[in-house]
Amino acid sequence: MIPVRDGLGRLAAAAGRVALLVLLAVVLLSVVLSPDSNWTVRGLLAAFVALAVVHPPAAALITFALLGFGTILAHMAGVPTLRVTELLIIGSLFGCAVRALSTRGAYRDAITDRISAPVVLFALAAITSTAVWLQVMQVELMYPSEFVALLFRFLSRNYFIQPDDFWLVVSGAVILEGLALYVVVAALCRVDPTFFERGLRMLTLGSAVLAVTSAVRLAEIYLANPGAIEALRGTPNGLRISPQIPDFIAAGSYFGLCWVATLGLAIADRRRGIAWVIAGVPLIVALYLTGSRSVIAAALAGLVVLVLMLIRQKAAAARSLVAFGVFAVVVMVIGYPWWTGRDLSGVMARQSLHVRAELIKTGLRVIETRPLFGVGIDRFHLLAGSRASPDLHALFPARKNPHNDFLRFASELGLIGLALFLWILTAAARVTWRALREGDDARLAGLVGGIIVFLVTSMVSNPLMVREVSYVFWIALGLAVGRSTVLQLAPVECVAASAAGASARRLAWSSWPVGLVIGGVLVATVPLRARQELAETNLSRVSYGLYEWGHDPDGTRSRWSRPEFTLYVDGRARLVEIPLSGIALRSNAVRQVEIRVDGRLVDRVPVGSEWRIVRMPLPGGPRTESWRLDFVVSPPWVPAQEIEGSEDRRILGVKVGELKAILPPDPQR
Repeated sequence: MIPVRDGLGRLAAAAGRVALLVLLAVVLLSVVLSPDSNWTVRGLLAAFVALAVVHPPAAALITFALLGFGTILAHMAGVPTLRVTELLIIGSLFGCAVRALSTRGAYRDAITDRISAPVVLFALAAITSTAVWLQVMQVELMYPSEFVALLFRFLSRNYFIQPDDFWLVVSGAVILEGLALYVVVAALCRVDPTFFERGLRMLTLGSAVLAVTSAVRLAEIYLANPGAIEALRGTPNGLRISPQIPDFIAAGSYFGLCWVATLGLAIADRRRGIAWVIAGVPLIVALYLTGSRSVIAAALAGLVVLVLMLIRQKAAAARSLVAFGVFAVVVMVIGYPWWTGRDLSGVMARQSLHVRAELIKTGLRVIETRPLFGVGIDRFHLLAGSRASPDLHALFPARKNPHNDFLRFASELGLIGLALFLWILTAAARVTWRALREGDDARLAGLVGGIIVFLVTSMVSNPLMVREVSYVFWIALGLAVGRSTVLQLAPVECVAASAAGASARRLAWSSWPVGLVIGGVLVATVPLRARQELAETNLSRVSYGLYEWGHDPDGTRSRWSRPEFTLYVDGRARLVEIPLSGIALRSNAVRQVEIRVDGRLVDRVPVGSEWRIVRMPLPGGPRTESWRLDFVVSPPWVPAQEIEGSEDRRILGVKVGELKAILPPDPQR
């Protein structure tokens, strides 16, 4: 039995790798096939994907450096709506997936060893949540077959450029891409011992160059109008600048993480220490220009953590550089009101705290509606408006995001999703803390301090909702875990541990029922959760298989149907009246309309050229779920074949008037 089980496990793993590779290939091909793309983009993409396959670390390093430059690169390529950063991420992941197919190289074992239970389950939580709302979207839009075709067209042509109605899929994919980055980056640290340092350098240098754009934007404003700086200070938002990442706190999270990481690099590399301090200067400026109190406080928290981790290191460089960092933060705090025009502890600060407290209360009310599985990815704001207090509406009339990533996961992916996210963080913290306790790697200490900065800001904002910034977090976490794992392995053991890791992980999965139970619950409840959401969705305006409204000569509103069409009726209705008519066919055949309610045949009615009102009682009593009415018309007809001079080649059914649902009387009236 054991060989059979192992064989099935290997087969399932191989099938999963191939399926992932096909999906990534289809999505990448969407850029090639999209009519909005151009040959410059196609050629550069082909070169980058080839590099990712031949040398995955090189492609990853390029991606790290360009994380914040997606908008600039998209405009340079002539496709402003192209999500370049995500395209680079997918290209890098594709290269690693191709290399993982081979059993000869180190990539398969290294990647498999990093695929832990919480990572898989958190990914599954995002996938199942997306699946639930795709089912709801399908019911709201069109027939299943048409919806599947539209979804495939989106994935194969429009994913990176024109998502249109499928932003839900993009939001879910960002979570999956982040988790994949975490796994792959940690694996690359195992495959290439130099990758950690090179990756950290590219991440911080890329952010430093991006930070320069904030200083350049400030200079442009001043040169265009010297009085504009003072005018901006006097506005309610104060002086806040972040040209490439519009979310100020998210931008501050990015810059804060990378700035503290540069301090670690400066401490570790005494010869180039001054160079890394200089590289951190634009990061300090950009962080300050975001005008975020929470980011400055988080930077101080990250420095405190860095000091605690390096406290036993006696080097003067460590003390002086940390002192420099603390001095920079103190200067930012003291100069904050003068520079930004915003107070630190006055009315504006108290109002900001009050808004966040109200958002937490609103978030808890949202969680109450779907405590286990959440309300769906990127759907918090849709429910928060109706559950917010009058104070919150008055103080914060804008779109109500949770302003707390932990609250966001709890509300959108449920308490299960929050628990899985915390599980990932806890597992990463355990591995990293062990490495820090047993070693003295200042680069790792600086990176961990930067991650602390990010997590602190995540408690008062949503940096993980911003694609480019979320990638930064998962890359940093992957670098920290990958480096920590390598530090805890003896050089002789690295290869053997990498080879044995996959089999040990498979054994752990086969003997550990908790993960299988959670995964089974997430998957098995998808139909139930979809039905629950549909039951609370008003589908009375939803219809399929009907063309646009028009008017008869007498002014009656009507629309032609296809041979099959569907209408939804309010679940409270007891009776529905449906006007139907057609034209006399040349064959004199009698047109029949078959009517089904929730899939059950209830009537067949003939329809001629005159209007006929079909009155149909609905079975049972009132309910919350909408009634579904399906119609099949036979024989169908083509206007060009039945009407002299017509060139209309549509295949039609009958003409449908305005439906009338008869509701029971309101007992409160």
